Amino acid sequence: MASNEVRKKVLNIFKQVHKARLMCFKNDNHMLTASKHQINEEFKKNKTISDPVTIQNLLTFAQDVEHELLTQVLQVEKIEEKRFKLNIDPERHTHENIPYVELDDETYKKWKEEKKKGSKIKNKCCCD
Repeated sequence: MASNEVRKKVLNIFKQVHKARLMCFKNDNHMLTASKHQINEEFKKNKTISDPVTIQNLLTFAQDVEHELLTQVLQVEKIEEKRFKLNIDPERHTHENIPYVELDDETYKKWKEEKKKGSKIKNKCCCD
């Protein structure tokens, strides 16, 4: 019974990674094919593993791969020789960011010294 549950988990995560691949590399046949082969190879390579701890580690790794594909990979199209178009999916690539602030030398040195001393300021940026 337990092996059936493990098989269901593996199949479910396998499908999730492939769905993430389809979303991530939409309209890019070369990357769709390459990623499909890579995912299938990795799952086939680990097909004979029976240790529950190892299986759980591999499933966690597969979920991390899915998360990376959905949140960290961007699609870029070459328009001209030195021009590219960034394809951003608003559902996958919009996160709350800390705005970049240019620091003057004095503020940067002060921050660097505090960092060396090991003082930690919780939930604050170096420019606050």
